[in-house]
This record gives sequence, structure tokens and C-alpha cells, in this order.
Amino acid sequence: MGLGDLTISALKAVSAFCPGASSIASLVSDYQNYKQVKLVEDVLNRFFGLIKELDNRVKDLEYMKSHDFTYDLLQTVNYAKDEQDEFRRDMYAKYLTSCCRIENSKDRNKRIFLDYMSKLDQIDFFILKSLSTHYIDQNAIDDVISKYRYEYKVDLSPSEVLIHFYYLTSLSIIEMPDQEEVDNFRTSHGEKPTRRAYKKERIYQRTILGDKLYKFIEKAVESEHKHN
Repeated sequence: MGLGDLTISALKAVSAFCPGASSIASLVSDYQNYKQVKLVEDVLNRFFGLIKELDNRVKDLEYMKSHDFTYDLLQTVNYAKDEQDEFRRDMYAKYLTSCCRIENSKDRNKRIFLDYMSKLDQIDFFILKSLSTHYIDQNAIDDVISKYRYEYKVDLSPSEVLIHFYYLTSLSIIEMPDQEEVDNFRTSHGEKPTRRAYKKERIYQRTILGDKLYKFIEKAVESEHKHN
């Protein structure tokens, strides 16, 4: 718990055991509202910074003046107001920015993406970024550990990363390629496929959902000349 959370808990405990402590209850409510406002402000400030950098040729100005944008903004704020994790707040800002791109403003799936963003942490997204929609002939667990160590100077254990892979698989964001796909890949590269090797290796790829989610997020910081 942070100091602010401990303060709220203490004030709630006092108001629960002290008859007539309505002023304390009011103080708790005011403090919670203040915290929520600061969290929302953080997301919106990040959004304003990102949207300012986005080229005018890719912004959907009509959408940004519409009720749809107001609804998407309110949906984002609803997630942001209680989000303590800075990484997710950054994700919400990217989501709102990506919504404003011409090719995304009418995307009927974008609110599904927002819900998924609330379930991902930094390691989850790093895994998503490290994969593609096609089978890659390498152990995904080892690859993520190596790349994460290089980028963040932090060591992850294989079991810790594997748990994240299982979690993302349960969300249908990533999957293990089937045996036939792996065999065809290896045969085309002059290798002899073996079922034993397939079972032993930790091989994953993005699902269509995971790929669209990743690309939607990345659109927030993508110029009009760059393509995924």
C-alpha cells in the first residue's frame, strides 16, 4: 500500500467506529475524488502530448468533434480514474490517441481493445511486441528474457515469464502454433521435424486479436509514413 491508500484505510476505519463521524467520511470521499482527478489528469496530459505530435493528415477531426469521441473519452476516463499503474495510464493515453486516427475512428472493435488494455502490464505488452502472427523458429520464453534484460536491465525468471505466456494465452491474445505449421516451416528450411522437439520448445505467436490489439496501440505513435 502507498501512503495515500493507507491514509484512506485509516480514515475509513475511524469513520466506521466513531458515531457521528460524517465529516471524516466526507474527507475520505474528497480525498478519493482528488486522487481520481489527478490520475485522469495524468492520462489526459499524456494524450494531449501524443495527439499534438500526431500529423494532422492522419487525424479524424470530424470524429474528434463528435459524440463518439466524447463516449470514447468517457470510457477511457472510467478506466483511468482508479488506475495506479503508470504503464496502463500511458496505454490509455495511447488508446485515446489511436482512436483519433482516420483508419481507427470507426473501428467497432476499439472498445474491446480498451478492456484488454486494462488487463495487461508492461511484461505482457513486451511479450506481445516480441511476437508476430507467424511461427518464429525460436524459444519465445528465452527470447523475451534476453530482450527484456537488454532493454530494461532487469532479469526475469523463466517461470515468471511462462506465467505471463499462460495468462496471455487464456486471454486469446497469443497462442502456440499447431504442429503442422511448425513442421512445414522446418521442412522448408531443410530440417527434419520431430514431435518431441515441438513439445519441448516454448513456441508462441500472436493471434489475430493480439495482433490487432498491438497494432492499434502502436498507431498512437506511428507517423503516416510508417507501417507495421
